[in-house]
Amino acid sequence: MLGRRGRGERRDISYQDVWGRGDHWPAPEARASKDSLALSAVIACVNLRANTLAQLPLKAYRNGPDGLPVEVPRQPLLVDSPSTLPRSQWLRQMSISRDLYGNAFGMIVARDAAGWPTAVEWLDPTKMATRQEYHGAPITYTYHGKAVDTADIFLVPGFPVPGSPLGISPLERSGLIELSHRAQDFGRDWLKNSAVPAAILYADAELDAESAERIRASVTSSWRKRRPAVLGSGLRYEKVGVDADESQFLDTMAHAGRDIARIFGVDPAWIGLGGTGSSLTYQNLADRLTSFMASTMNAELVLIQEVLTANVPRPQFVRFVTGGFLRSDLPTRYSSYSTALAAGFLTVDEVRELEDRGPMPTPPGGASGA
Repeated sequence: MLGRRGRGERRDISYQDVWGRGDHWPAPEARASKDSLALSAVIACVNLRANTLAQLPLKAYRNGPDGLPVEVPRQPLLVDSPSTLPRSQWLRQMSISRDLYGNAFGMIVARDAAGWPTAVEWLDPTKMATRQEYHGAPITYTYHGKAVDTADIFLVPGFPVPGSPLGISPLERSGLIELSHRAQDFGRDWLKNSAVPAAILYADAELDAESAERIRASVTSSWRKRRPAVLGSGLRYEKVGVDADESQFLDTMAHAGRDIARIFGVDPAWIGLGGTGSSLTYQNLADRLTSFMASTMNAELVLIQEVLTANVPRPQFVRFVTGGFLRSDLPTRYSSYSTALAAGFLTVDEVRELEDRGPMPTPPGGASGA
């Protein structure tokens, strides 16, 4: 308890006085995710991030005698095979849950003899509700309306908000989902139920509704049969040109898509929203990939590594292996290898290992080749 004095009296101040009566986070709205998945930009961004994570090898290490990381010979099950799903799918589900709902909630379904988690299955985040009595207190979890032991929850938060141990989905708070759907709905209604006529028939005399409908039916019937339309005396035809840009819904959708890509840290060009006239070569593709990994994915990888490291036996630690994913083009790599060999900080066998090749074969007759 905290204490304070006032007017000669003293009373205790509880954490509830400071932080309020507690925070309650209901399960995310299932509709919010469903609506976002109806947007192509969201699907493309979420899929790109999830696929990138799923391709990265994951290894457990410990520091060797020289202080350098050494791969653990026997990998922990949580790293090697954490689920009944293939590990790549397990990582994809984690990424998708974090991107769409702000958190990935897993249930620890198996432990080893020492109590370390060996298997985790991801839960439906729309069925998970959480509560925290005060800042710093343990979080209580309710899944499908039933209390879940906090010790059995494997949490990987997403976008962090100060004052909360949980993450949020910035996409849901941005208003872009609603904006994009409004643009889509407008475009659908424009094409399906447009109030702008395709053409106008003018009559010199005033027409009642029955006469106007008879003339329109006659003309449109001829057009459908691809026959020339014969207009009577006093009738004049004028085609109405409708500029689709007047509705601006396509521009609105493209603008919202680019904003969605920025939220996810994705280059809009990667989801088909780039500028015109730009060319994509192997070199600038590699540069963009390196930038994407450094500016967007690296922070995500660090957090996941920290969560996994906290759940494997000490002194092991978990790292994603990103070197192969960021491998440059062949001439650039070979040039770098030549520099490294000339400087003496890489051997031929070490270079071959980086290229997924075995040690240099021993020539017949021994190393001298004689």
